[in-house]
Amino acid sequence: MLAEENKRKSGLTNVELLKGEIENIPLPDNTVDVIVSNCVINLSGDKDRVLHNGGDPLAEGFDDSTEISK
Repeated sequence: MLAEENKRKSGLTNVELLKGEIENIPLPDNTVDVIVSNCVINLSGDKDRVLHNGGDPLAEGFDDSTEISK
């Protein structure tokens, strides 16, 4: 997978790549510092669900700002 190869080349060891659906991020609440999504929200058929639940995995105090165009 290209993402795994890029992770290996970067030398980062504190990165975990997960495959899932943006409407239902496969992570427990309050467990991550950053979620990176490059244009995935715009492809979702249920943007309201993504925006409502998308920040749940973010740990307390981390910004869940999202820019979206409908």
